Amino acid sequence: MKAIPSETHQPAGFPPIPVLKKLLLIRNFESKLLSLFHSGVLNGTTHTCIGQEVVSVAAISLLKEGDQVFSNHRGHGHYLARYDDPEGLMAEIMGKEGAICDGVGGSQHLRRDGFLSTGVQGESLPVSVGVALDMKLHKPGAVCMPFIGDGTWGQGAVYEALNLASLWQVPICVIVENNRIAQTTRIKEHMAGDISGRCRAFGVAHEFISTNDVETARILLAPLIEKVRDGGGPLVVEFLTDRLSSHSKGDDTRPEEELSELHDRDWHSLYRALDPDLFEQLDSESREMIEEMTNSLLTRRPSEWDPLPPTKRQSACLDLSPDRPGELVVENLNRALHLVMEDESVFFLGEDIADPYGGAFKAGRGLSTRFPGRVLSTPISELGFTGVANGLALSGRVPIVEFMFGDFALLAYDQIVNFAAKSPSMYGERRRHTVLFRIPVGGRRGYGPTHSQSVQKHFLGIPDLDLYETSPLHDNTKLIPLILSSGTPSILFESKSLYGWPVSTGDRVDDLYHFSSSENGFFARAFVSDQPDLTIVTTGSMFPDCLGAARKLFFEHEIDSQIIVLARIYPFDLDWLGHTTTSRAVFLVEEGSVECGWTSGLSRELRELERSGINVQTIGSVHSIIPSSKHLEAGVIPGADQIAARILSDLHS
Repeated sequence: MKAIPSETHQPAGFPPIPVLKKLLLIRNFESKLLSLFHSGVLNGTTHTCIGQEVVSVAAISLLKEGDQVFSNHRGHGHYLARYDDPEGLMAEIMGKEGAICDGVGGSQHLRRDGFLSTGVQGESLPVSVGVALDMKLHKPGAVCMPFIGDGTWGQGAVYEALNLASLWQVPICVIVENNRIAQTTRIKEHMAGDISGRCRAFGVAHEFISTNDVETARILLAPLIEKVRDGGGPLVVEFLTDRLSSHSKGDDTRPEEELSELHDRDWHSLYRALDPDLFEQLDSESREMIEEMTNSLLTRRPSEWDPLPPTKRQSACLDLSPDRPGELVVENLNRALHLVMEDESVFFLGEDIADPYGGAFKAGRGLSTRFPGRVLSTPISELGFTGVANGLALSGRVPIVEFMFGDFALLAYDQIVNFAAKSPSMYGERRRHTVLFRIPVGGRRGYGPTHSQSVQKHFLGIPDLDLYETSPLHDNTKLIPLILSSGTPSILFESKSLYGWPVSTGDRVDDLYHFSSSENGFFARAFVSDQPDLTIVTTGSMFPDCLGAARKLFFEHEIDSQIIVLARIYPFDLDWLGHTTTSRAVFLVEEGSVECGWTSGLSRELRELERSGINVQTIGSVHSIIPSSKHLEAGVIPGADQIAARILSDLHS
C-alpha cells in the first residue's frame, strides 16, 4: 500500500488528508445508504447531500465548542462534519443499538450537544434565532449556524426569523446550500429575485461563495464567521453548490447529460485527477471501513424505546384555590407573571406586550419595566417568535409566549405541534422542553369570526402538549408555577370574557354555592350539597353560564347541581368522578362546538369506563363561526338559559 504523504508533500491543490478523508466519509456513507435503501435493507426515506460535501466540511470545521449547528432533512453531511460518528448515525438510520437517538429520529431528526436537525423546511431557523439570542445574552463569542437550502426561501418562517435576527443582532450565520433545485423544481421557477436582495431587505449581511475547493471555501468563510462571533450581527452565506443525487432516494428528473456535467466538475473528480493513486487509496479505505461497519451493524440487536413517557403527573398535590379577595382574573394572571418572572431564566415574548400598553388585555402590564432584558415585544410574527421561544427552551430558559388572540395561534401551529410538542421525545431520550403558550380564547366580546374562536380542539390529544384553562376558581399564581415545573410544553387558554370577572375566595362562590379545590389541584368543585342530583363539568370560560344554569335549576326546578371546573383539560383527569355517585347524569359543557372538542374526547373516556351506566351528555356552541353582532353571537354560544333548558330536556327524555 502506498504511504500517505505528509501535508508538505501533497500534490498541489490537494486538500489536507484529514479534510479529504472527511469529504470521502460523507460521500461513501451516503452512497452506502442509497444502496441499502435500493436493496430493501432500509425503509422510509433519506435525503443525501452527495455533491454538497464541501459546504458541510468547510463551514463546520470553523466552529468551536459551544457553537450550535441546526441542520435539516439533508443533514448527514452536517452531522458527520461535526462529529466523527458514522457508526452512531448508521445505527440511528437502521434502528440498531448504539443509535444516536435510539432509532426514533431516523435520518432527519438528530440531536446531540451542539447539533440538532428537523425534517420540516425552515422550521429550525426561528428556533436558531432563539438559541442565538441566548448566546448573545449568556454565551458571548458563540455562534449559531443553521443550514437551509434554496427551496426553503419559499417558507415564511425564513423571513420572520431574519427580521428578528436583524432586530436583535444575534450571532447567527445562516449557511445556504444553493443547489438551484428544490426537489424537482428549478430555482428560476420557485424564487422571484435573489437571496442577496432578500437579505438586504432585512438589513442582514450576505456573502456569496462559489467554489468546489474546500480550502478555498474555508479561507473565504473564516473571517466572516469570526465577524459574527465578535458581535457583527447576523450573516447569510450563500454557497453555490451542486446536488448530484436525487432529492430523496430516486426522484431525480434531470437529464443524464446535465448530471454528467455536474459530476465532471464535482470535487470528487477534481481531486481524483490531481493524484489518482493516492485518491483511490483513501477512497478505498473509506469504503472498506463503511462496509465493515455496516455489516457489523446488520447483526446488531434492534434499538429499544418506550413510546410512553414516564408516568404523567396525575396529582398536583397543591391547593390551587384563589387567596386574594376582590382580585380580577386578569389581575391575578398579571400577578402570577410578575411572580414567575422573578426567576431570571424566565422570558416573556409577544406582540405589544411592552409598557405602557402591556398586551392587548393588559396581562403583561409592568413586566417590561421590571424585567426589561427578558420581556421581548416582538413584531407581528407568530411563527417566528414561537420558534424563538423554542430556541430559548432548548437553551434551558423558560419562555412564556403570549398570543394576542387564540385565532392567531394557528399561525404558529408548526412550532407548537411539530417542534415544541415533539421535542421531549423526538430524539430518543426524554428531555425537558419548558415553554408555556398563553392563548386568549372565546367570544362574547363582539370581535367577530377571526378573533373569537375557541381553539382548544385544535391542540387536543397531542402527545406531550398539556392543556390548561384559567377560571375564577383557580389561582394563576399557583397554577403557572406548577405548569412550568412540569418541563412539558403547555398551553394556558384564557377566556377573554373572564378577564374582568372576580376570582372567588374563601369557600364561597356566591350566596348559594360553596367551592373547594380538589386534592390533585386540577379541578375545583362548586356545590350546594355533597349529594348532588347531577354534575356539570366545564372550564373557566363557561363557568359563569353554568353557574347561572345551575341556580336556575335549583330555584325553579329543585334540582341540586354541582359544577366541576377543570384547570387541566388534557391529559384528561377523571379524579372528579368520585363526586358523582349520586348524580343522575353528567353534562360536559364547552364554549366551542362539541364536534371533536374536549367534551367529545372526555365523554368517550367516560363511556369506556366500567361504569357503563353513566349518562353523559355534551353541550356546546353551534358548529359555526362566531358572528360579530351581539344578538347573533348569543345565538351561537349557549348562555345560562339555553344550558338549563338543554339539561331539563335531556333529563326528561
